[in-house]
Amino acid sequence: MDLTSDQIRELTALGGLVLGQDDLVGTLQEITRVACRVVPGGEACSITTFENGRPSAPAFSDEWARSLDELQFAEQEGPCLDAARTGNVFRTRDLAGESRWPAYAERAVDSGARSSLSIPLHSDGVNFGALNVYSRKPDAFTGEAVALAQLLGGLAGQSSQVAAAFFHHRDLAGQLREAMRSRAVIDQAIGVLMAQRKITADAGFNVLRETSQHLNVKLRQVAQELVETGELPTRRV
Repeated sequence: MDLTSDQIRELTALGGLVLGQDDLVGTLQEITRVACRVVPGGEACSITTFENGRPSAPAFSDEWARSLDELQFAEQEGPCLDAARTGNVFRTRDLAGESRWPAYAERAVDSGARSSLSIPLHSDGVNFGALNVYSRKPDAFTGEAVALAQLLGGLAGQSSQVAAAFFHHRDLAGQLREAMRSRAVIDQAIGVLMAQRKITADAGFNVLRETSQHLNVKLRQVAQELVETGELPTRRV
């Protein structure tokens, strides 16, 4: 399989894709755009995933790709579902004569689709979804296109795994930073109460807690108001 310089560049860039995105869905969305540019014959792409056993299309290159996925969800049959569930590659040469998913195939043709590729996505040895490539032309995908889509699917699975870990740890780090900031302002507020009322740290914390419960606001907000004004809030902050 001979790759063009553009295809090589696109595939190589997948390794660092996560660093340019805000979340996992953004990473998956960009993967669908890469697939449309890289896989010969592809006009639209999507990614199917499962959450609590229910299929969804969190990423797609355009609304047409999403609608083709959702037709499969509605009919409970189709290549993207089978690829995700079985781990097999499904190439549909012509949906107009497809007998494996008759209900879906008829509706897909009505929507303008004629051929498709569905490549399973793996993470830690587990199928978590499928990469789907659609075309309005029959038999749009050659054997080389299938091989390239499989290569892309493997790289996409790795990128998704890295993205999931990256954003999970980033979120945890953010939560830790927020907790540290909250702890700092609460400690400052306790210090203010100790100085004002000549009470212990434990008693100061109890004052903050009781005020928080009485006003039904977060403890950190009560502490912040006290630090900024020198007084406890008497209404919702």
